[in-house]
Amino acid sequence: MSRRNRSTNVEKRNTKTRYTGDTVLIICEGTQTEPNYLIELKDFLSLDNAAIHIVPSQGSAPNSVVKHAKEAIKDACNKGNPYTKVYCVIDKDQHQSYTSALQTIKDFNESSRKKCDTIICPITSVPCFEYWILMHFCQTTQSFGTSGHSPCGQLISTSLRTHVNGYTKADREFAKKLIAEKLEDARENSAVTYKAAQSASTDDPSTKMHLLVDELEHLKQHKHFQDDRKGCPQ
Repeated sequence: MSRRNRSTNVEKRNTKTRYTGDTVLIICEGTQTEPNYLIELKDFLSLDNAAIHIVPSQGSAPNSVVKHAKEAIKDACNKGNPYTKVYCVIDKDQHQSYTSALQTIKDFNESSRKKCDTIICPITSVPCFEYWILMHFCQTTQSFGTSGHSPCGQLISTSLRTHVNGYTKADREFAKKLIAEKLEDARENSAVTYKAAQSASTDDPSTKMHLLVDELEHLKQHKHFQDDRKGCPQ
């Protein structure tokens, strides 16, 4: 092969792999379960590595996640490579800062963002991310934590372990298998219970994870958020 042909092939490879679409950041409250699941989800959807960045938060409380999001937005903006959206994956559980964190997000999105037009989208789970895991197996509108125990702890020890014996939070292989076999079940179940919660004017229980999956699929298909996708998923 001539030097010219080798050069042309390199240029073709570089052109093929160069990503030119919108970029999103996902900041997770957890350091293992949520990032592991989302990394496997990214791989399952075959999303370009440049399109989506997934990082654990610098703190586990919802307000820490939002603070991390605002700092990441500022840093990316200053570098001239802003995110289109930043998703904050947060639990309600017994966090005292849950409500104030959501208000901070609302205030940020409504403020005048002159330099970079990035929005923060809360991807909430009530009581916790494990409710989304449970949606891979069944629908339930049961409220957890009524016995005085941690809502998330009760969900795991009762409902979730009914379907997953010996469930552990950080099992990445489990997440990979779960997504491959039951993702569509989870999306359908989550959508039904989310609408049921909205109809009852509550968020307990519910999760917006199915909306995040929809967002990521849209990004894969179009590379850019269309006009009806500019805001946060509702």
